[in-house]
Amino acid sequence: MRAVISAFDEVILHKIRTLNLEISEVATQVTNSFNVAEAPEAERASLAFERAREAMGPVLAELLETIQHQDDPILIDIALKADMVAFAGEIVSAWDFQHQSKSVFVGVYKQMLRSEPHAVAGQWRAHAQKYSKQRLYNGRDLSEGFSLQLAERIADLLIVAGASTTTEAIHAAYAPHLETIVRTALDLQRIIGEEVVVCDYEVLVPHFDTVFDAEHMDDIYGDEVATAGPLGMVPRVLSTADLGLQRVEKLLGSAEGEVEETMLLKPKVVLDTIVYELGLVDDEELSPSIAEHAP
Repeated sequence: MRAVISAFDEVILHKIRTLNLEISEVATQVTNSFNVAEAPEAERASLAFERAREAMGPVLAELLETIQHQDDPILIDIALKADMVAFAGEIVSAWDFQHQSKSVFVGVYKQMLRSEPHAVAGQWRAHAQKYSKQRLYNGRDLSEGFSLQLAERIADLLIVAGASTTTEAIHAAYAPHLETIVRTALDLQRIIGEEVVVCDYEVLVPHFDTVFDAEHMDDIYGDEVATAGPLGMVPRVLSTADLGLQRVEKLLGSAEGEVEETMLLKPKVVLDTIVYELGLVDDEELSPSIAEHAP
């Protein structure tokens, strides 16, 4: 069994790293083409801000809206990666892409793991995911629909940052790249959900405002950013730049479903202290959402 798990480790790790690279490449392309509009549409920008705020959290959305990006669009790159990573993570972690049914399936699966060997519960999970998707979609290719959703999210971020664009324009410009991201995420969802039965794999996307924990995540910019900011400030996650991965296995002989978690790839995060390191704001200009954590 260990040989089977090791083989899956290698395959899934490779795909996670590929997905992270694909997301990074698209973020760079979109950032490099960013231009500020002369007269943004106020109503459209307001709607885009609310959607962006829900997608990536209030702090990053507020920074995206208030900072001038024309000369240094680094925050646009950060926001794009955060949004695409979150979107890809949702696809990979989905049961059958129906939010209302996931909690039921997951609840049954966890209950089964308490009483059954992991391989038995894993077989049920694999069949449930496979046939639920067959019933819902009958083999239909979901990549185009998901790539349109991703294009809409990217358009929202750019509009918040001051650009003038549409979902259609983003999809027309980047459709092949967006579909590549989606197809890699869908492939991971299939492998993790339907092929692996002796253990579970979980993609890791730390939630914004989580206190930085070096044992479970990496600061993508290194220790300099982690130590920036006012003396005594505890660094928190502003966004996630790279997906992480852990393996979860039920402990042999466990009667209550206790599991062992093995970190295979730590997620890379951007810390809120980056605003000090880059000189984007000073103490007098902090938004309320950032200032509440400052001493």
